[in-house]
Amino acid sequence: MNSNWSQFVQTTQELYQSRSMRFHDGNKALWLSAIGVQDGMDVLEVGCAGGSFCHRMKTYLPNIKITGLDFDTGHIAWAKEKSAALGLDCTFVNGDATAMPFGDSSFDLCYSYTVAEHIPTELFLSEQYRVLKPGGKIAVLSVRTRMGLTDESWMEARSPDEARLFDKAWRTAGSYDKEHGVGAHEMTEQGYPKALERAGFHDVNAEFLTVVYYAPDNAGVSREMAHAQINACRAHVLASAEKAFRIAPDALTDGEKQTLARLVNERFDKRIAQYGAGEKRWDISASTVLIASGIKQGGVVL
Repeated sequence: MNSNWSQFVQTTQELYQSRSMRFHDGNKALWLSAIGVQDGMDVLEVGCAGGSFCHRMKTYLPNIKITGLDFDTGHIAWAKEKSAALGLDCTFVNGDATAMPFGDSSFDLCYSYTVAEHIPTELFLSEQYRVLKPGGKIAVLSVRTRMGLTDESWMEARSPDEARLFDKAWRTAGSYDKEHGVGAHEMTEQGYPKALERAGFHDVNAEFLTVVYYAPDNAGVSREMAHAQINACRAHVLASAEKAFRIAPDALTDGEKQTLARLVNERFDKRIAQYGAGEKRWDISASTVLIASGIKQGGVVL
């Protein structure tokens, strides 16, 4: 186990905030239906990060028994602390998704969200087949970037100094993700259901879910949620800069790092002020998610 992901790829706080924006109360029915969870199930999330999906599910369906597994020690420590703060009975375990510390036929449902892309496919699916009960369900959720909508107006709103410092930091940091295999096992939309069939699952389905996760100017978005969406975007940009600093500590001077953070915060403070003044920018982002699901042979389908 290690904390490489939370240090150099995505921080736990960044992941927690971004997933919370996607899995908010207004999208509750969409996600629960997509994943196929029902109250009373014994559920495993493979690659749970800071546990935001686990926490939401336990809140919505209090009679499920839910376990989150992640290789990153930082993610699991955060998830446990957050569970205690929320008063939720969730179990979080450090472990390898290709050799999980659970017995055979332990769970009614295994699901994952943007995890299959980073793990050897055959091992990833065969381990979930092993720990599922006969008749249990797997749901592999994969964000289809080319089918989504990512608002880029935040790039246009950057000052020349912010753009220069951000680009300088990442030019020095290089391509950490590619060098460390992040996303190395991503497949086409057709590839995931085919892989489930090869792993022995039957009744395989491939479905799509599109979720708007950032639209602060929407009439149906509360002031509190609008601020949360803008601040989640702020956290993403700041975390990206911090990631570059951890990979290449000398890319910027301390003064430049402080200046970059100040400029980012000023930009998002301005966006919140624009929202408060009723100035509509209509910056919108949405994710399209592939849900590839299947059933383990034997038993009664839940």
